[in-house]
Parts: sequence; structure tokens; C-alpha cells
Amino acid sequence: MVRIIAQFLTILFVYLIGNQIVTWLKLPIPGSIVGMALLFIALVSGVCKLKWVEKVAQLHIKHITLLFIPFAVGVWHYAGIFRIEGLKLAIILVTSSLFVLFVTAYSAEYFETKRTRRKQNGDINN
Repeated sequence: MVRIIAQFLTILFVYLIGNQIVTWLKLPIPGSIVGMALLFIALVSGVCKLKWVEKVAQLHIKHITLLFIPFAVGVWHYAGIFRIEGLKLAIILVTSSLFVLFVTAYSAEYFETKRTRRKQNGDINN
């Protein structure tokens, strides 16, 4: 239980750092995105070990559908916009979703290939 709390606090700390950076630099993006990028950089660089956040991250992924409830309520609240600008919004949503899907797929394939090559070359650390 202590490990899960520590992992949650680690992710929360990175999130708060991301929010602070956005506030200081007056960036037009959410602090959570900056925090996620910082966590990614920390994981890739080895500053943060995967085992420090893995269990809580899996818990978040397991319950990610709950995060779509506010989105669905927001869409319902602004249904009038969809009647007026529906086609444009649909094109934007489909295009951006496909872009994210392809970037994620190619990134996952790249890192999996890299990991497989390291294992084949006998690098036991990765």
C-alpha cells in the first residue's frame, strides 16, 4: 500500500511540476500534458525508473473510461455547437484521432523493435 501511495505521489509531483511550468512560461497547453512529457523524458532518460510508477499507471489505465464521463457531459452541454459546426468538428476529431493513433502505433513499434534488438544483442539491462 505504501508503494502505491509513493507511486501516486510521484506522478502527482510530476503533474504539479508540469502545471507550474505552464504557469511560469504562460504556455497555451495544459499542465498535465507538460507533466506527461516530463514523465516520459524522465522514464526514457532513466532519471525515473518504470517500477517507481508502473502499478499506479496500470491502475489509471484500468479505469481510464471514467475519465471520459466529463467529456461526454461537456459534449452534451454544448450540443448546439455540434449542430452548427458539426461537419468541421467531425473532420477535426477524426483527423486528430487518426494522427494520434498512427503516432502511437509507430512509436510503440519503434520502441518494441529497439527493445527486441537489445535483447538479441545480449544487453541484459533492457
